[in-house]
Amino acid sequence: MLVPFSLGYDAALQAYLWWRLPRQFKADATVISVGNLSMGGTGKTPTVIAICRHLQRNGFRVAVLSRGYGGTMSYAGGVVSDGERIFATVTQAGDEPLLIARKLPGVVVLVGKDRRKTARKAIEHFGCDTLVLDDGFQYWQLHRDVDLVLLDRERPFGNGWTLPAGTLREPVRHLQRAHALLVQQTHIHCRQLAQMFPMTPCFIWQKSPSGARALHTEQTHFDLEVLRGKRVFALAAIASFGSFTQVLSQLETQLVGTWNLPDHHHYTPGDVLEAQKRARACNAEMILVTEKDAVKLEEMPAMSLECPIWVLDIEARFSQGFWRWFDGRVRAAGRAGSSQFTAAERAL
Repeated sequence: MLVPFSLGYDAALQAYLWWRLPRQFKADATVISVGNLSMGGTGKTPTVIAICRHLQRNGFRVAVLSRGYGGTMSYAGGVVSDGERIFATVTQAGDEPLLIARKLPGVVVLVGKDRRKTARKAIEHFGCDTLVLDDGFQYWQLHRDVDLVLLDRERPFGNGWTLPAGTLREPVRHLQRAHALLVQQTHIHCRQLAQMFPMTPCFIWQKSPSGARALHTEQTHFDLEVLRGKRVFALAAIASFGSFTQVLSQLETQLVGTWNLPDHHHYTPGDVLEAQKRARACNAEMILVTEKDAVKLEEMPAMSLECPIWVLDIEARFSQGFWRWFDGRVRAAGRAGSSQFTAAERAL
């Protein structure tokens, strides 16, 4: 019954993109987008963090531009971090921008629906030369030099339909607009995608546990033996809960119970007490949450808990060849920008 609405959506979107894409705002900086084709989580946040760290190591002044979904600053825009200090709470910034700001000292983090405005602010006020758009594939108003699209491991194209009959934000054929495709831990989809989009490189990546710590503490245990064999209750408010439990399986923990809350859920003390009740019923030794959950839980007062809450750090790791391709693309974008700037100077 919803298919006619999806066909109408496709036609309207095609007409809009025909008009919008030639009129994109071009920022005076290299712009890198990390996005996806479907609704839900595909690992954009750990990918953004990994890319920003790589750019920092190579001497770039980086800013992350996020919409700030779920935060009160989303509409008007605001500064989450100037790279040295964090100015916003999770209620103001949203959980993902605040997590990015905490994980990336030295990186400017701005939120706001109008990312043309935040792009100008990052360049003019903070001197940034490289901008990373978090969830940017559908932000058609801003030109990108590197457009990365992450695809779901299990069902990269959902049921094949766009909204509202399916979960796709855009038709599959629009992947030809991407500069590279990233798929989690499977070469099968990459081979299929290479046949569908022969001009677009495909790379494998994976989420890997990198450390663990007790909630409300700063000391991270990088030796993950601390979790091995433990009876764990998994708690998370993320879009892709299955990817979290899959990471836990790499640690050889005993997963005795789970509680999957809606994505971006705002935790309350009642939620913590309910999690404790469920964990005790499973005889769990600890409750394990993601870093995205931790930024919300840590803004609540510390509670005396029978079953301790631990936070699992997760990082994105990419297949051989990705960084070589990425660096080449960024260098090419920088040269093109310099050439355009020099031509503009000559015109003056």
